[in-house]
Amino acid sequence: MSEQLSAARCPSCKALIDLDSTRVIRPRSLAVAAPEKWHVQATPGSLLVRWRWFSFTAIFLVPFTLFWNGIMLTMGFGVSEGLTHPERLLFGLLVPHVWVGVGLAYYCLALFLNSTTVNFTNGTLHVTHGPLPWWGKRRLPVRDLSQLFVVEKRGSKGRITFELCGLLADGKRVSILSGLSDEAEARFLEVRLEQVLGIVDRPVAGEIRSA
Repeated sequence: MSEQLSAARCPSCKALIDLDSTRVIRPRSLAVAAPEKWHVQATPGSLLVRWRWFSFTAIFLVPFTLFWNGIMLTMGFGVSEGLTHPERLLFGLLVPHVWVGVGLAYYCLALFLNSTTVNFTNGTLHVTHGPLPWWGKRRLPVRDLSQLFVVEKRGSKGRITFELCGLLADGKRVSILSGLSDEAEARFLEVRLEQVLGIVDRPVAGEIRSA
């Protein structure tokens, strides 16, 4: 059974007061700078954070994507004998390299067009990516959320990313937003969401603790 906390918020200093032990629980410091080029809009009871995916990686990826797909188109033109037999292009669906090229093109477009939006309003936390469809969409009623924390993820090639996770009242862990390249980005979201949701920060096994 999860621990229940009887607390009230001081109207002047905004601190939480544990009514069971009369000890003051200070809210987490908000001295966490927003990442550069992130748009943050906070009002009482709501939070909107948005950022674009665009980076120099997208610019460097364009020539490689054009080169790869150029080769695939040239091969398709040859196999179809100058498109006189377009039905032969269907065999390309069986070639993994074709799908790699399609994936590269889609990813490149997403880097130029997409943005991520984290929005808390009306008691629900939404995470969306668009305008191009992308996985990772979340919708989480905050009444089920008891903690927020950050974990480190290591990919098969040693790439390190950071993931913002939530702990539900029943003890289940859920991923809220993954693939963040900078710990400071995940930490900013954790702190700001804790503040607007009124969550008292407590240690969670496996998380990265801030200094």
